[in-house]
Amino acid sequence: MRRRLTTASLFFLGGCYGYYPPSTPVPVGKSVEVTLSDSGSFALARQIGPSAAAISGRLTSDSTNALILAVTGVRKRDGNEVDWKGERVLVPRPLVMKLEERRFSRGRTTLLMGSVVVGLLVTRSALGGSGFSFLGNGQAQQGTAK
Repeated sequence: MRRRLTTASLFFLGGCYGYYPPSTPVPVGKSVEVTLSDSGSFALARQIGPSAAAISGRLTSDSTNALILAVTGVRKRDGNEVDWKGERVLVPRPLVMKLEERRFSRGRTTLLMGSVVVGLLVTRSALGGSGFSFLGNGQAQQGTAK
């Protein structure tokens, strides 16, 4: 029973997330990623730094003219990421190329967990099956053949 609970908790802790086209409209409070246009990167350089490609964070306000984000990270055009601590940034809508919502991905999570299970089975098989058994008190004991 304990092993099943551990396996179930690993499934949820190992969950994968992705950015997907948003539900319309994106609910305030959701995690989003805003991809900036070239002019957006240039216009926001004083606030978020030069060469920004995208801003990740929690959407705190959404209007027809602008988005306000509590920024958790900025991805640069060279692929580097800069962590932020929730500072608020106003992003005018004309500077946004794409807005995506962060959501749980069942497909990615299933693929990851399937890979983990296969890896564990292959490792167990390579190590000779059940040569060791683990006792409930956390000590390993050599298995005995009969």
